[in-house]
Amino acid sequence: MVIITITVIIAWLLTTFLLIQRNRWINNRIKFLSEAVAGGDFSFTFPEQNRRHSDRVLAESLNRIRDMLSRTRQETIDKERYYALILENVRTGIVAYDEQGFVMQTNSAAASLFGLPVLTHIRQLDRVSGGLADMLLVAAAGDTRTLTLHDGESTHQLSIQVSQSRIRDRNIRILVVNDIHNELDNKEIDSWISLTRVLTHEIMNTVSPITSLSESLRTLVSDTSSELYKGLDVIHSTGKGIEGFVESYRQFTHIPTPAPTLFYVRELVTRTVQLVQSVPENARIDFRWSVKPGDMLLHADENLVGRVLNNLLKNAVEAIVEGDNGWVEVRAFLNEREDVVIEVGDSGNPIPPDVEERIFIPFFTTKKEGSGIGLSISRQIMRLSGGTLTLHTTPNTTFVMTFGG
Repeated sequence: MVIITITVIIAWLLTTFLLIQRNRWINNRIKFLSEAVAGGDFSFTFPEQNRRHSDRVLAESLNRIRDMLSRTRQETIDKERYYALILENVRTGIVAYDEQGFVMQTNSAAASLFGLPVLTHIRQLDRVSGGLADMLLVAAAGDTRTLTLHDGESTHQLSIQVSQSRIRDRNIRILVVNDIHNELDNKEIDSWISLTRVLTHEIMNTVSPITSLSESLRTLVSDTSSELYKGLDVIHSTGKGIEGFVESYRQFTHIPTPAPTLFYVRELVTRTVQLVQSVPENARIDFRWSVKPGDMLLHADENLVGRVLNNLLKNAVEAIVEGDNGWVEVRAFLNEREDVVIEVGDSGNPIPPDVEERIFIPFFTTKKEGSGIGLSISRQIMRLSGGTLTLHTTPNTTFVMTFGG
């Protein structure tokens, strides 16, 4: 009886030992799996050629878990790359930052809009606008702000909106930045175009019948020296003058659709400058021009771009006081965003601030014989060409054509 008891105890102890060893063996494999996965290593494989059925089942199960985790990890990496690619290619600036102001995610559009080479901390935005960083660090979801920046070449009016999220127990603010300057300009231009179309239509509908009727009545009067004939003649000539006046404004609303082609900027600049320079009255003016690089190409409607450049050159010449030996300079170059930029500057009298604010408004002019649509048409052409036309008044009056901006 004692022998049987001892045998049972020994068998129980042996079984317990084997179970403990077995459990430890299984735990070691699970631990190995978890540590390898945590380290991003999926190159291991548990052997499935074991004699024992339970070992094969365990190995197959662990390998399936490894495969599922590997696929999930790869899918996550692919999604991150996909979203990062989208983020990098949108024109909207995106900045994600934590409560301490450290930037966790951003795209090149944000850095470009703020004029910074790299953005790693919100404090860097104080270089752009004083107090902007403090505002963003305490901003709540839904807060918005409009910021106007001048980078020397153009003006940017930024719309800044803040949203908030919580990721892994961290409060993350997401900053969305858009340049709305061109959008506001486009809406203003569209409003002027709509108004001009209505006015020209109504004026022509009123004046044309009067002109036509006076023409018909004038033919019925045989005595051309009579007061009646002279009165009809005045009505007719005045009507024709108004029709010609209105027709000039129609140009603002009927600019032909651009037909873009590739052309060399140097050839266009040289040809246009020489054309203006050849006018005898302009012999007193020193014309300068440069194009860098010399083989720079532009994809746009060459005729329309030449029309804008010619208009800006004529304005520059007219800005120089008669008898003054001033200068007009044209510079074409690539900016840091690889946009083609053409600048037209002059040494003429500075533009007063009140005129500067209204200079692109249709029909506004300071010239006695001016129509006030030259710069408006030029800006509309640039808009249709996917570019912008802006004015800088320091240190000299300079009009800037930017293509791609």
